[in-house]
Amino acid sequence: MEISLLERIFLESIQRLRDERSDRSLYHVFQGKKSATSLQDAHFYDLESTFGTVLVSKQRFESVLTELAQKKWIERQETLRLTSEGARLVGQTDGVIIDQLGGELRGYAEMMWKRLSLLVQTVICLEAQQPFIPVQQETIVREWVKSVLPTISNRADWLAQMYQELTLLLERLPERDATLISHRLSGVQTGWSYPQLARMMKVDVETVQFEFIIAWRRCINDLKSTPLIQQIGAGLHTPKMTQSAQTTWELLQQGLTVEDVAVRRRLKNSTMEDHLVEIAMYAPTFPLDLFVDTAQQEEIRHIAQQLKTYALKRIKSAMQSDVSYFQIRLVLARSKWEGS
Repeated sequence: MEISLLERIFLESIQRLRDERSDRSLYHVFQGKKSATSLQDAHFYDLESTFGTVLVSKQRFESVLTELAQKKWIERQETLRLTSEGARLVGQTDGVIIDQLGGELRGYAEMMWKRLSLLVQTVICLEAQQPFIPVQQETIVREWVKSVLPTISNRADWLAQMYQELTLLLERLPERDATLISHRLSGVQTGWSYPQLARMMKVDVETVQFEFIIAWRRCINDLKSTPLIQQIGAGLHTPKMTQSAQTTWELLQQGLTVEDVAVRRRLKNSTMEDHLVEIAMYAPTFPLDLFVDTAQQEEIRHIAQQLKTYALKRIKSAMQSDVSYFQIRLVLARSKWEGS
């Protein structure tokens, strides 16, 4: 039985959840919900790449899960898990699709495309003295393009360099990926819509949308040799940490204690703990020893590896020493940095 691209994304993601998280948890990761639980799920279960990139409606999400269950590829109970047939399907495909979606970039790829596509269209049409309907309608994108246009002193030279750089990037890609990107770009003529591309490539619209996301992510993976395109993404890199947790981290780095920060920012204890877990997940350095002693750290890591789990209750119940759920979360969060 043939498997669609979206079904494959679902199956690969469910496999990584290890039969430990619910359908609701997966939906929130796909939607990019910036709650402590969803950020933690994405980090622990290696689903950062899917975070905020599988933007299907709740109804579509439910229908895909229902179809997968009917095909006996997954089982839906309190948690999601693959059946043996589902695992076989994931195992027989070449490479992993979900790691190419770019969710770890937190919207960088999407905004990069919006900027590039509108800027290219605008410069081409101005040079040709042709009226046009902007391919991107978001105010933030249009204002950015307006701010950049005065810096382009010679439009013809700029277009020639842009053509060279885009050609260089597209030549690195498989032909199908290059076709998707080049056909989506607009000039005097509007770029192809997803339905048009889907008809040409003989796939459904949903598939071509995710194929484009993956193609564009590959395209901008290395921009060192394309300075003009690299410049378009300047200032777009968004930290994985939420703004509130980032503020907490900055205050801690200034020398304030956890208690000082909580009082100054009027944070509940649970919120402060969530911020510390976020900091442990994303900050290059974190003083883990201040919160969990070395022996307990080792015990938590050992049990998590032995049981092959990130389920906090399972780890806590197997512990000999007395640790809190917060301490377990901190150790697991930091384990990604420490390669364990």
